[in-house]
Amino acid sequence: MRRARHGRAVACLLAAVVALAAGPAGCTSASEEAGRAAASAYARGDYADARRLVAPLAKKTDENFVLNNVRLGSAALAEQDWDAAETAFLAAYEVLNSVGTNDGGRTLGAVLVDERLRIWRGEPYERAMANFYLGLSYYARHDYDNARAAFENSLFKLRDYVDADKAGGSDAYRDVESNFALGYLMLGRSWQRLGQDDKARQNFERVAQLRPYLAGVADPGRNARANVLLVVDFGYGPRKLTDFDGAIVGLGPTPAEVGPVPPPSVLIDGRPADVGAVDRPPVDLLALAQDRRWQSIDTFRTIKSALGTGLIGVGAYEGLRSRNRNNQAAGLAMVGAGLLLKATSQADTRHWEMLPRTTFVLPLELPPGTHDVTVEFPVRGLTQTWRGIIAPDKGEATYYMRMQRGSMVVRERRTYVPAY
Repeated sequence: MRRARHGRAVACLLAAVVALAAGPAGCTSASEEAGRAAASAYARGDYADARRLVAPLAKKTDENFVLNNVRLGSAALAEQDWDAAETAFLAAYEVLNSVGTNDGGRTLGAVLVDERLRIWRGEPYERAMANFYLGLSYYARHDYDNARAAFENSLFKLRDYVDADKAGGSDAYRDVESNFALGYLMLGRSWQRLGQDDKARQNFERVAQLRPYLAGVADPGRNARANVLLVVDFGYGPRKLTDFDGAIVGLGPTPAEVGPVPPPSVLIDGRPADVGAVDRPPVDLLALAQDRRWQSIDTFRTIKSALGTGLIGVGAYEGLRSRNRNNQAAGLAMVGAGLLLKATSQADTRHWEMLPRTTFVLPLELPPGTHDVTVEFPVRGLTQTWRGIIAPDKGEATYYMRMQRGSMVVRERRTYVPAY
């Protein structure tokens, strides 16, 4: 009878461990599946379906609120819906910049149960791009003051962990200035449109200082003369990966694994445009992801996983070597606790799947009127043509392109041309 009760107790313990380990993942699986479906629709160029899938998720104030809103913003941008893009990115921005987002019970749950209970805030490069796109949604509608503020917010200080061991451990860091050249470039353009040429020049010079090969696209004169700005997203950004039994997040692929970013070529009304001075990428998110300054540091996953491994080993040893049922039960309990710790130390692999590898900024000076514009890359099927875009006589019109496989012809696009 005692053996039967002991067996039932063991069975109950194991069932509880399995249930607790599986519980957190099941709570968000439906939402996560819908989010991934939206990302898949986006990847195949079905932006309307991506918006349909993610729009209801973006209204839910849960741990995926920020992630689903930046997903929605990406899909809205691809459809040139600047208003919807602003709404989505602004909603994400307000949470990202609020105090105590992950304080209290939500953080406790993340530590004791599952990291996915945390509100997703992304890696630093994801936060920078969220601010960049918010700024772009303002800039395209000539709200240059709000654009300036958003681009400035993309240039937050980074945490440099290079000398962490010398400074007192893996959590030690020092603040350093951002090297996000894309943000400085658009900040310079915003100041220029606001008539602050000195501040514009400072930011253009910062771009050239960070990336000397961007001197052409950061040229103040060329930017001042441009009446059409093409913002072109190419490729796909980093993905979160796991190794060491799922406890440590890695970011990949690396630039070396996929090769350099190819330069775009531009045709205006079927004739090549000279973009040789501005066809270099202002940012490579794959490279940023490999820079520790652009990564979030969370060592607790590793500690929990290592502790879990130790408990499993000690518990198994104790259970096998002893014939005492109490010792066996204690050993089994340690194994169960270790399994639970390891199950809850799995890394949070949520990431913004719609991010590009890079964003080109192509300032063009075109004759006023309507034009057919083609952007193509030396990659099979990677070309996009817009019919009848407007080049204003005064001011500047901004167009956003998301390069996808297969030819795309856009016949009608809403744009914002200033009235004088």
